[in-house]
Amino acid sequence: MTRHRHPSRLARTRDVRHGFTLIELVISLSIGIVVLAIGTSFALGTWRSQRRAKAHDTLARDARFVAMALTRDVQDAGIAFESLQDFGSLAARGDTVMTLAVPFDPSEAPTYDMAPPNPALPDPLPAGGECGVDCLRFRKDANGFRIRPGDVARLQVAAQRRLVLVTAVTDNGATVDVRIATGASLFVFPAAFSGGLAIPHSGVTIQRLVVTGWYRDAATRRLLRVDGFNADGTLRASPVAGGVEQFEARLLFTDGVERALANGINADTLDDYDRITSLVVRTRMRTDSTGAGMPTVVRRHEWRITPRNLMYERNRQL
Repeated sequence: MTRHRHPSRLARTRDVRHGFTLIELVISLSIGIVVLAIGTSFALGTWRSQRRAKAHDTLARDARFVAMALTRDVQDAGIAFESLQDFGSLAARGDTVMTLAVPFDPSEAPTYDMAPPNPALPDPLPAGGECGVDCLRFRKDANGFRIRPGDVARLQVAAQRRLVLVTAVTDNGATVDVRIATGASLFVFPAAFSGGLAIPHSGVTIQRLVVTGWYRDAATRRLLRVDGFNADGTLRASPVAGGVEQFEARLLFTDGVERALANGINADTLDDYDRITSLVVRTRMRTDSTGAGMPTVVRRHEWRITPRNLMYERNRQL
């Protein structure tokens, strides 16, 4: 005899077979949370690793750029500009580096002689020059006069040098009146009529120079490069790198000793400008903030740069 199950009992059996108990749900949820946590941890670790690698790459790239650009500028120090005992083509002051060279465009920048002053004037001239306390009169050459307002130039008075910032040039026909800023120093070099410089009736010349400088802005921790002046007399500077915590420039001399600066007027002859062999720069650079929980990346660098023109000068004197 065939026996039939009651439909409601059959339905209850199916429900029991295909459902989940509370324990099974808790276990499944726990496993899901663990898998999700592992995946999130792995993704976060990968993201941090990528950010860290990017920070390292950025820092290395900035350091390479600084090294190449600084080397290029320092290597140009002394082009057609011989270093003397008291006034050279390379200078350093703590976190500042300056270089001087004569530009070629395409030939060497010309040297202009001072126009002969009125013989009735005293020799040397009164304070400043014949055309004012901040003005000197020079003769043009066959191509005119190529020094312009805003240019930096070398004022040569017999054996003495001064760096001058030209503020105005007035054309008189055969001569020009050149006005200069009268500050005692320009960058880190003696300037204008500093030190009581007197202007004789002859033996005075002027020549345009190329000046480049590097310095660290402590407030912003940026490294800046200077290539001249703006029309208002302020430095024309552009940022090169950020996150620069240290930029220390020191000079290496022929005796193998590092010094913070050159001094060609003291009794020590070992620290004269014409005894500089190299520039040594030490930096400490760090990345900017890379997010919460990210370590700061810091790198130290040391570069030694030997200007070829300084070496040439020294070898020629031997």
